[in-house]
Amino acid sequence: MSTQMAPGTHPSPSTPAAQGAAAPGGGRAPRNAWQLVAAREMAVKLRDKNFLVGTLVTMFLLVGVMGLQGWMASRSTTTRIAVVSAEGRALADAVGAAVKGADQDDAVEVTQVADQAAAESLVTEDKADVAVVRSGQGWQLLGKDTPDSSLTTTTRQVLQSQVLAATAAKAGTTPQQVQEQTAVTTRALSGTDEGTTMTARVVGLVFAMLFYFAALMFGMQIAQSVIEEKQSRIIEILASAIPVRQLLAGKVLGNTVMAMGQIVLYVGVGLIGMSFTPLKSMLAGIAGGAVWYLLFFLAGFLALACIWAVAGSLATRNEDLQQTTTPLTMVLIIGFFASFMAAGVWRVALSYVPVLSSMLMPMRLLDGSAQWWEGVIALALTLAFAAVAMVLGERMYRRSLMQTSSRMTFRQALTASD
Repeated sequence: MSTQMAPGTHPSPSTPAAQGAAAPGGGRAPRNAWQLVAAREMAVKLRDKNFLVGTLVTMFLLVGVMGLQGWMASRSTTTRIAVVSAEGRALADAVGAAVKGADQDDAVEVTQVADQAAAESLVTEDKADVAVVRSGQGWQLLGKDTPDSSLTTTTRQVLQSQVLAATAAKAGTTPQQVQEQTAVTTRALSGTDEGTTMTARVVGLVFAMLFYFAALMFGMQIAQSVIEEKQSRIIEILASAIPVRQLLAGKVLGNTVMAMGQIVLYVGVGLIGMSFTPLKSMLAGIAGGAVWYLLFFLAGFLALACIWAVAGSLATRNEDLQQTTTPLTMVLIIGFFASFMAAGVWRVALSYVPVLSSMLMPMRLLDGSAQWWEGVIALALTLAFAAVAMVLGERMYRRSLMQTSSRMTFRQALTASD
């Protein structure tokens, strides 16, 4: 028995006409089916104990490293020095002033004894760290083991300053004038400091490592999800209810959100932890580089996500993934090794190559070897590549998804007919 709708009325939301576009199986697909697929991908990930434990462990490692650096920086040390004369005590007091000037948390305790034997006895009994005694025209530091190199350097600098002052007085001049005439300064034409550059390189390498592992881990999970659906024949049911394009979009966006959320969490924890370490003076510059890194991570991951899904659709069993994912893993390996091995013109050129730029350009922006407009160009190239990869990836995914008889290649999927 059929029913007819009165003229001028519209289908209610419960009727098939209001539920969305036609599905491949002849029914009606939900209007926003890709959202359902994305939500499912994220829900599966959030229920994965390995993913949750791995994320927490990485966070604890970051907090631990930052905490260790902060503790090492804030830890105070007291150096105990034994002396045998008023002259030695004056030298030890001058060393103590120099140590205190370098770090307010450090201090020097001076103990004067009758002779060198008594001073050596304090050292061997661990009641003093070093003994300062005369040695010919100079001085000698005696320790139970080799004396600390920083204390030795400070003592040598104090003695040089004292000798310089005495010599300058005899010559009718001042130590300041002598230092001005013998001073040697340095200036980098690039305007960057070597220490700052080295720290930026290390931070950039950490960014490259995070991109490598995140892209590899989430990419392989996308590919494995697709092949599992093919092997269980669930894909046939999904494809009959949901347009393949929306199915792919949901998988890509769901995993992109999870990967991006994880990286934002790591970067945020790292920046907060850095504010409690000696590197806090560089926090502003590194935070700016972190913003660039997040943008490049998003663009680079989107450029690869569709291709990871295609790698899964080309395979017919899990064993095939080793062959279908090889091009993607090779790209990531090349980019990772190039991030710390490439130099000169090669480093500059590779920083503009899509996907590789996600590991190289943030590092160049951090160490000052690239200007902001270079980052904009590299980011635009990566986004353009991502757009092309999505179009071609959707075509290959659609043509290979239902192929279950044998493994396909990227070329076969690209040239096959719909």
